[in-house]
Amino acid sequence: MIKFKKVVIIILLIILCCGCNSKKKDNRENDSMLSKEYDSSYIEVIPDNAKDYIDAASGDLLLSSKDIKNYNEEIRKKSNSFYDIDSMNSLTREEILSYIEKYQLPELPKYDGELEITASIEKEILDNRNISAIISSDAISKGLIVRRTNLKSFPTDYHFFDEREGVFDSLQETELSVNTPLRILHVSSDGKWNFVVTETYAGWVKEEDIVICSDDEWDYFINNSSFAVITTAVLDISDTILDMGVKLPFVKTTPEGYELILPARDERGKLTKKSIVVSRDKAHIGYLPYTVRNIYIEAFKYEGIPYSWGGMDYGVDCSSYVSNVLKTFGIILPRNTSSQKISAGKIIDLSNKNIPEKREVLKENFPSLLYQPGHVMIYLGRRDGHDYIIHASGSKMKVTYEELTETSSYLKNIDRQILIF
Repeated sequence: MIKFKKVVIIILLIILCCGCNSKKKDNRENDSMLSKEYDSSYIEVIPDNAKDYIDAASGDLLLSSKDIKNYNEEIRKKSNSFYDIDSMNSLTREEILSYIEKYQLPELPKYDGELEITASIEKEILDNRNISAIISSDAISKGLIVRRTNLKSFPTDYHFFDEREGVFDSLQETELSVNTPLRILHVSSDGKWNFVVTETYAGWVKEEDIVICSDDEWDYFINNSSFAVITTAVLDISDTILDMGVKLPFVKTTPEGYELILPARDERGKLTKKSIVVSRDKAHIGYLPYTVRNIYIEAFKYEGIPYSWGGMDYGVDCSSYVSNVLKTFGIILPRNTSSQKISAGKIIDLSNKNIPEKREVLKENFPSLLYQPGHVMIYLGRRDGHDYIIHASGSKMKVTYEELTETSSYLKNIDRQILIF
């Protein structure tokens, strides 16, 4: 009788295992079918100036999804510009204070339009940091960005321009896109600003642009395996600005496009889910395949978009432009050029080469990132004996496509070329 029971149990286990394997196989087949369905539903939009490049561009993968995951892990290890916000659950008062006090107000004179910044304005800004109220915390809140916003070094609406009609605000650190995850460390004296830490930056953000979330809500919006990425440069939808590379939970395909979920604040300031439908030419289910062809297409979608220092006023600067393009493939970069150029991809040192030598190296490696002190460009390659770049130009105040001539100051000052494949 005992032997019979053992036989029955063994048979049942075999059946269960077969069933599990069958389900796994079915799931893999379903994933495969869904993947094909999603890929075929995406509407590819090719910018005019990209057409000359994609005809000869390879559609082969430069990096697989596994390669990209490994690359991201490696760059996090190599760079000191990333914060581990997943495990940032508790901080001492001294640790919080160190984040806040790493920023120093720039020397005067500074201007906000016609207004000259005074010592009393500086004191008002410093006092608003609410330093005396900082306490140690064993429960650092998680949050999400619900509206494209500015991250500043101090909690103030004042700008610190060198000139009355300035462009470069010394207090502007970066822009934060919708659905950026963060930790909330502290609140300003006036209650209007939160000091936050994102994966790539720390600073002050308007409280109204953030919503606190639970662990489960964080997982839904950030770690959801069913997601889409925005593939157009700037998408204005449902009173919300979405940058290229923004990642949102995917619900389903509809006749009108893809149903996605935005994080939003309700009238009580609580997290709510807002359904939107994005047309199939402006979002892709999952990350785009990382191919030379797709790099060209996404890079040229930004052509003509306004330049803005630190991403103010819905524009991009040189490093956020490059970062946003690569986000569509799931690739992460540090936010600033100084960190990107020492940690990203395969680095080719050009600092000791003359212009003919630089051009010889460039022509063999494209598309790639070109760095000079304080600036980054995407090198597109050589056509008819001429080198071309596309970049967010502070002098032309827009993302521009241009020739990299032998007399160009860019070519003279380039010191690094970086390949991310």
